[in-house]
Amino acid sequence: MRKAMVPLAVILSVMTILLAAVWMRYARDIRELETRVDSSVVYDRHYIMIAQDNSRMWQTIYESARDTAAGESVYLEWAGWGGADEYTAADCMQIAIASRVDGIILYTDGDSRISGLIDEAMEQGIPVVTVMNDDTESRRVSYVGVNHYQLGNICGEQVLELLKDGENRIMMISGSAAGDVGTNLMYSQMNQVIARGKKADQTVKISTYTIEGNTNFDAEEAIRDIFVNSQTVPDILICMDTISAECACQAVVDYNQVGKVDVIGYYASETIADGVERGLLSMTVALDMEEMGDFCVGALNEYLDLGYVSNYFNVGLDVLTRDNVNRYLAAQADEEA
Repeated sequence: MRKAMVPLAVILSVMTILLAAVWMRYARDIRELETRVDSSVVYDRHYIMIAQDNSRMWQTIYESARDTAAGESVYLEWAGWGGADEYTAADCMQIAIASRVDGIILYTDGDSRISGLIDEAMEQGIPVVTVMNDDTESRRVSYVGVNHYQLGNICGEQVLELLKDGENRIMMISGSAAGDVGTNLMYSQMNQVIARGKKADQTVKISTYTIEGNTNFDAEEAIRDIFVNSQTVPDILICMDTISAECACQAVVDYNQVGKVDVIGYYASETIADGVERGLLSMTVALDMEEMGDFCVGALNEYLDLGYVSNYFNVGLDVLTRDNVNRYLAAQADEEA
């Protein structure tokens, strides 16, 4: 009799454990269902933002665009950044087209396939807005970004203030994803401003450097190569993206070039703004990232609602120096509050 009681006790114990597990699973499923039901939102449209850059600048653009989109009953997804199996812009375009999204906001990475994919999206009724880097060869509906002619004027005027007597070596550094048309226009205009404004005893030699790759490590290696070679260290370094500006800010300290190399930065991240305040960067060009996000969503909405939209949306630019960087940051903090 005692031997028969042992198996029965085991069976009852196992059944109790199984029932408890089933109940826990049921309770969890109910909680998840209630959460999904309570937080579910119906959106009228689904947009996707494609950008490999996950810097603070791009996070600000996305957050602004997402908030604007949410107010317009639009769900905005961000694709193409983070993870070991990172997709290219072309990969993300193909996924977006296959997913039949309602609109695409695209930061191109220089892939030769992009123009064709933009056209393919347009043929399937999916409008594409390019941001920061334009693709004039494609049928994109609008471009949101910097007025490169204006940027060339600003950089040219800043360079004139930094020129010393005699020879001046200027290097403009940019990532491989930078748009050739915009960069060339900026370079040409800056060159003209410098040529017209420099003194007779000042000579200027301008060179360009393209960083191969889009990661922080690629930028760090490129900046290191420039600073360790005395033959390539410029008098003025103009950074055309956030990552290279932040790397240059650190490099002038690491390689004892503070006060020897004047760095013109891009954007006003915490690192860059601190660098301007400490005198590590001579100045930086701050773009209105929130306005950029608003414009991207607005351009897609306008095109889908009306069937047409402005070809260009130019965002505001501010020049930040040691004299005004604190006022700018305080104003930004007040707006966020």
